[in-house]
Amino acid sequence: MAGLSGQATACANCAAPLGGEYCAQCGERRLHPDEHTLRHIVGEWFEAFSHGEGRLLVSLRTLLLKPGELTREYFRGRRVPYARPVALFFAVNLLYFLLTTLNTFSTALETQMSVSPLQQTKQMLVLDKALGPQVSATEKAEVMADYWALYGSERAAVLAGRAASAAERKADEEKGVAASRHPAALEAVYRYQERFDERTETLSRALVVALVPMLACLLWLTLAPLRRGLPELLIFATHLWSGLLLILLLFGWLVTGATRVSQWLLDGRIPAILQSDSYASMALAVLVAIYVYRALRAYLCYPRIGCAILSAWMLAGLFWLLQLYRLLLFFVTVYALH
Repeated sequence: MAGLSGQATACANCAAPLGGEYCAQCGERRLHPDEHTLRHIVGEWFEAFSHGEGRLLVSLRTLLLKPGELTREYFRGRRVPYARPVALFFAVNLLYFLLTTLNTFSTALETQMSVSPLQQTKQMLVLDKALGPQVSATEKAEVMADYWALYGSERAAVLAGRAASAAERKADEEKGVAASRHPAALEAVYRYQERFDERTETLSRALVVALVPMLACLLWLTLAPLRRGLPELLIFATHLWSGLLLILLLFGWLVTGATRVSQWLLDGRIPAILQSDSYASMALAVLVAIYVYRALRAYLCYPRIGCAILSAWMLAGLFWLLQLYRLLLFFVTVYALH
């Protein structure tokens, strides 16, 4: 209902009389005549985007430069200037998977089957899914032996600096399959591997969220004597994983940029330090350790020695959480394919 001025005199939601800009009964805002114009709608879009973008940028800057500060601000009650923890995590997660040059959370099938835990179980499960139950155990063992022989030759070529192109790898794979004891069965395993790798890359983007409650539970068990509540630790874990995703994203850009610059300066050659994964892994581990230490120190206000010990424990915990995550990703992918 509208008055002489064209403004609503009754709440559009509960029909209560309006005495001001907002309804005293339900809080609904008074409807104005110009709110359906294109100018007003575009203005609302711009305001919502600029406000949300500003909060996100402030949150990202604080997350990266002041680890642990977002959690402290959250529990101090200063939440308006920052994005909400879950929204921030999903925003960083989206940025990471859209722009990353690293392959941290998506694990290829050949890697899954070559590492513990449950290495033999994973191999047998893959053979059952790829070949079916009608194939004998002896034939499956021979197929797996041929598979690892081909995989070993590929790894040896990479380690020797003779990395082949995708077309060359495909040709070598076809030759190896043709020369194997069971070409049809080995071909079926490779086709299953292609499907697995494609699906696991998609699923990893959703399952990475499982790392947040896993880390929160680890912190809860570690900090039980301090009586830190699980909800509080869940917020800290959300912020911490968001920060680690940012670290991974920026580190990947740095390594990629350094590689391209060195190729340009050295006529296509890449220095050994950039070719080796071990150097990059060590540098990344140092960055993660520093970030975790600073986050724990800001959040817990512990002495330096205590935070250093706790950080070392947390790094070991993060390693095992990633192994557990990869195991979960493997089984989810296997059963998602059927």
